[in-house]
Amino acid sequence: MSKKLLPLFLLVLVVLTLGLAGCGAEEATEAPPPPPEPTDVPAPVEPTDVPPPPVPEGPGGVTAEDLDGVEIEFWHVYDDEPGDALIALVDEFNATNEYGITVLQYDQGGHTDNVNNMNAAINTGDLPDIATGYINDFMTYDSAAGIIVDLMPYVNDPNFGMTAEEVADFYPGFWETDLAGGKRFGIPAQRSGGFLFWNKTWAEELGFTGPPTTPDEFRDQTCTASEANNTDDDPDNDGTGGWFLHTNASTISSWIWAFGGELEPTADGYDFTTPEVEAAMTFLYNLYADECIWSPESRYPNAEFATRLGLFYTSSIAGVPYQISAFEDAANPDEWFPVPYPGVDGTPVINVYGPSFAVVAATPEEQLASWLFIKFWTTPENQQAWVEASTYYPTRASTVPLLAEFSADNPLWGDTLQYLAYGMVEPRLESWSAVRGAIEETIPLMFVEDFDPAMIPDLLVELDALADEAYEETQ
Repeated sequence: MSKKLLPLFLLVLVVLTLGLAGCGAEEATEAPPPPPEPTDVPAPVEPTDVPPPPVPEGPGGVTAEDLDGVEIEFWHVYDDEPGDALIALVDEFNATNEYGITVLQYDQGGHTDNVNNMNAAINTGDLPDIATGYINDFMTYDSAAGIIVDLMPYVNDPNFGMTAEEVADFYPGFWETDLAGGKRFGIPAQRSGGFLFWNKTWAEELGFTGPPTTPDEFRDQTCTASEANNTDDDPDNDGTGGWFLHTNASTISSWIWAFGGELEPTADGYDFTTPEVEAAMTFLYNLYADECIWSPESRYPNAEFATRLGLFYTSSIAGVPYQISAFEDAANPDEWFPVPYPGVDGTPVINVYGPSFAVVAATPEEQLASWLFIKFWTTPENQQAWVEASTYYPTRASTVPLLAEFSADNPLWGDTLQYLAYGMVEPRLESWSAVRGAIEETIPLMFVEDFDPAMIPDLLVELDALADEAYEETQ
């Protein structure tokens, strides 16, 4: 091969090589064949049904839906301004509760009327769903017919009950009042305190610089006021001026405590024959014998107190608005204050009491509906509205800050809060209702003509026998 042909030959060889390489590249870019179809494809998994969350149930297996359309009857003892406030709270509950519950409220009159109506209803079976009263009333109803529901399961219910914080918010002394024998008979609706209304202006004119802190100081002031009225130029006020005699069981209990006596029975029953009880009754008799106390005809002598016919008047914190009105009606600018009963050792004494609400046995739905209304009543905001209308004490501590403005505007009410620490509570026993009746039957016998003070021990023996009889009948 000549040297001229060699480059040509190499050129042809390169062209052929590139052509073969191009053919190989085209074959390499062809898509691979698809994979064979699988012969066994698993069926898609259907999602399983998820069970719905359980519906919250209350005592008796009642759900919120079960309460729709439930009507309950609420018997109470409030009229006038407190009654208006109660009706407003009932109307608010009916309009706002999420369950569809309707509360029908019925005023039963005074406490005695209410008890009589409840006893009649037990006989007929036409009972309310919510009853108002004291624990000894509830215990008596329950003993007679087993109609008072234990509210402990409702308080502790995880869905419809109260939290531990809510329970702790109640004043312990108030909360425990409705507990007896491991059963919760009621929930405190409100509490009141028994006080002596004292005319500060008149006392200062008589030479006293403050309210009495012992029974002897009380005697000094009452007798001085009586002497002042008996020796002035006005014959119409002769025989007046000291303390308005008051012999109901709450007042007598307060004086027994003031002299260091006890009311709670022992295993053997009550004991009204102690030296302390005898000293308290002798003290009251001597006030009467020395004409330092007198009995007005009016059951509520607000007008007499406002016109200086008495330096002291037994009343309660709920009586403050009525007394304010009486002083306004008399155009009397005297300053006056509620003060505690003076104890022999200088310790103040007030009798703390007040009605509670109980649930009466009915259907599980009605019982839960009744509980929910009671729970609604006890909220701090509703307690605030109730206190401002009634001037009773709230039952929960968190209500007090809400009442700051009310307290400032009503110092006669606000100043008494300091005495709650000295509150005493009457026995929480079924027999106490009968014992209260025995006190009010026997003690007034001391304040009649020709009563011999030497008979006081015998009178207390008689009272003790009546009390023990009532105690034994309920054991």
